[in-house]
Amino acid sequence: MTEPTSDLVEFAARLQGEILILGGSGKMGPELIEMLARADQQAGVAPRLLVGSRFSGESGSATRASLESLGVRVLQGDLTDPAFQQSLPRVENLIFMVGFKFGSADDPGRAIQMNCVLPAEIAMSFPEARIVVFSSTNPYPLTEAATGGSRESDELRPEGLYGWSVVGRETAFRAVASGHTHLHLCFFRLAYAQHLAYGVLVDLARMIAAGEPVSLAMPYVNLVSQRDANERALRCLELCARPPAILNVCGPVQPVRSLAERLGELLGCDPVFADAEGRLARVSNDERCRELFGPYQDGVDEMLEAAAGWVADGGESWDKPTKFGVANGKY
Repeated sequence: MTEPTSDLVEFAARLQGEILILGGSGKMGPELIEMLARADQQAGVAPRLLVGSRFSGESGSATRASLESLGVRVLQGDLTDPAFQQSLPRVENLIFMVGFKFGSADDPGRAIQMNCVLPAEIAMSFPEARIVVFSSTNPYPLTEAATGGSRESDELRPEGLYGWSVVGRETAFRAVASGHTHLHLCFFRLAYAQHLAYGVLVDLARMIAAGEPVSLAMPYVNLVSQRDANERALRCLELCARPPAILNVCGPVQPVRSLAERLGELLGCDPVFADAEGRLARVSNDERCRELFGPYQDGVDEMLEAAAGWVADGGESWDKPTKFGVANGKY
């Protein structure tokens, strides 16, 4: 999951300056950082990675130790604390991974603080940086899968507080950048990334293995592996621009029914379906991503087989369901 591609190693050799990852102790951050550390090592680049995050709890301590062993400089603190914000080194390159999704419907104050207010504060603190902003394809409207999914130029029509707060995140960065001519941005609109410890496919596999019904209310999903998503997020530092560049990173559109049936075959049990099969789905088109960066490393078949094998063998779970079947935007 963290082996850098030759393209990423070449990118690391070209990129100048230090790189700060904010919110890097979550699901994707540690592997993104390790991937870049390995790319820097292979490119012969001196250590230059910093990560700012809370690193809370026992797992946070273990993550911190792991990153420090890679030569990463760890800055531990609460990003909503103005004093901690001001203590952050002013670097040339920043990857903003902070966000609050699950539980946002019940905690609107935190959702607005983390997804809208904090982005504005960070943008104002780094007025001369290149910033890759982790965003989401969630605010796109439901669409017919046959169209290929929403494109970067399509109108955003969010449903629910989380979707609106994602729009708020991008708007906050965009508004600050309008007054700072040296601030360059890329909005990295990511669909669900697939990992063996979490993701749509392992969610489906666990449901099927347990005999739980699979909802078809959201009939299609995009599938991209976490290592492909991380690799492209890093390379997006070279896409940062004024006005902000926008990139969908989501992988191919796949029918949930077919995915469940294939996982059932691999697991040796028949899936149980629930709810009327929807006509519209929240899916996105990533043609521009593939034009820029080429094909993904991980195909759908490989991800399906890996997910089924992992669940069948009792592999580790982070116990963070994707809730991919939610159609009303409430998380």
